[in-house]
Amino acid sequence: MKGESPRAAFVEEDPMSQPPNAERPSGIGVLPLGIALAVTLLAGYGACWLVAASPFAAPFTHAWLQLFSAEPAGSTEQLIEGSIFSAVAAWFAALIFAPVYNLIARADRII
Repeated sequence: MKGESPRAAFVEEDPMSQPPNAERPSGIGVLPLGIALAVTLLAGYGACWLVAASPFAAPFTHAWLQLFSAEPAGSTEQLIEGSIFSAVAAWFAALIFAPVYNLIARADRII
């Protein structure tokens, strides 16, 4: 540190100056993918449930709701059961998709 200004210790390095693969994990992580899929499926399920519970119910919402719940359309039980199984389906998909994607992405770099 001899000859450096006192502010030099607090200056952050520019991330663009580092090599592109410097200590970054390659591929998709299961945790971020699971969270993203769960939030996405829960939001979609909630939106469809709101439409099915309203007087303006559309037939296409019932099909999506029936994927995750067998309760009557627009009921609170359907919302709870469907939300739970939507989250379970999202995590199931993440646990399968992330390793498969990472394996294929690694094979692509080899070829």
